[in-house]
This record gives sequence, structure tokens and C-alpha cells, in this order.
Amino acid sequence: MKFSTLLLTPLFVCTSAVLADEEDHDDHGDHHGEEHYDIGLYASNGVMTVGGWDHDTESMEVANLRLFEAHFGEDPAFPYSIDEPGIGGTADLLGMAPGDSFSMNLIAGVRAWDGSGFSSSAESMGVSFGPASVDAALGGSIAITATEDFDLHPEYFIDSGAATGSYLLEFTFSAAGLATSESIYIVFNNGMDDELFEETVEWAEANIVPVHGAWLLLGGLGLRRRNRRG
Repeated sequence: MKFSTLLLTPLFVCTSAVLADEEDHDDHGDHHGEEHYDIGLYASNGVMTVGGWDHDTESMEVANLRLFEAHFGEDPAFPYSIDEPGIGGTADLLGMAPGDSFSMNLIAGVRAWDGSGFSSSAESMGVSFGPASVDAALGGSIAITATEDFDLHPEYFIDSGAATGSYLLEFTFSAAGLATSESIYIVFNNGMDDELFEETVEWAEANIVPVHGAWLLLGGLGLRRRNRRG
């Protein structure tokens, strides 16, 4: 991979291009017609921060992105698992040396769409990476090694008997020397009509993820808000 969009200074991250904030997370070319970014990790003012990483351009495209979505069944051979969103970035962006590790932390609890919001659910979900696996009912952490540049794909899974619907999991990311990230959320479609599913995503965006201002700062440069969907 080549690293072209963000440059690390001794004090903190600077951008060499203008990035959009979280309202512009159109998806990168899936069959649902929207642009879904991978989870991008970087350090900002001593805090582990999540943005939108485009694995096609290998660059951080969105700052402070905290809501992601995924669709079970995109691969018919694995109808109850999905390896998107991935996790992308570089050790430099995290202020780490290659070989240092960070943690992906799944907060205990599954939430499911109940028609008016996301409420607690007994459905079984979780995430795995390599030999490590975490059950969402209990929560837990998976240690991941940062390399010079990385494009990693944990496996998210749901029980084969789970009801059709929209499900939400909450995560944070942490590493030694950095404050833990704010919570991020992934909304999963398990066989739901796409339009109805997108309504649940929009509800989560409006009601679960705090709204950021129209302009954000990263490394002293303004990060311009654009429309979320074209």
C-alpha cells in the first residue's frame, strides 16, 4: 500500500487534502448503491480517533466517522457473517511503530430495531479476528497488531436463527499511550428490505451518534462537511 493522504508530524496528524466529516459516508461501491467506508484509525490530540478509510484509494476520506453499516448475506456462501467494515490505516497515523498493538473493544449488548428505535436483544452476535472471538452478550477485546499500513477484516457474525431485522453493535478502540476512542456503532442488515434498513441507519445517525458541527479540525486544517448521500 501507499500512504498518500495523511502525514504525521512530531506533534500530530496533518492532512494534505480536505476531508469530509461523518455526514459524507457514502459507501465505496457495494451493490446497495452507497459508499461504505472502512473503519479508519488515527491519533488526534492524544486520543484514538475513528474516521472513514477508503481501502480502494488507501486514504482517510472522512474525519470523526462514528456510524457504519454492513449487510449479512452479501456472500451467499456465508449468509450469517460479513467481513465489512474492515479496519484500515497506518502505524504512523496512530503514532505507533509497526508491531505495536491496539485493541478493538466490543461493548456488551446487542440492540435490535423494534419499529421505533434500537432496544436490547437476546439474539447472538459477535466478532472474530484470527483465533480471537468475542461474544456480544459478554463483550470483550481483540488485540490487533499495527503494521506500516494495514487493511484488516474482522468477521462479524449473527446466529443463523436470528430474526430478520436491523441490529446494532457498539465498539471502542484503545492503545497504550492514547485515550480510548469515542464509541462507534455498526448497524447490520439481516435480511431486511434495504429501504427500511436505511431508515434504521438514519434513525441511529440522528439519535445515537452525537451530531458534529459543520466544520471540524484535524491538524489545523478544516474538514468540510458534505452531504451524506448523493
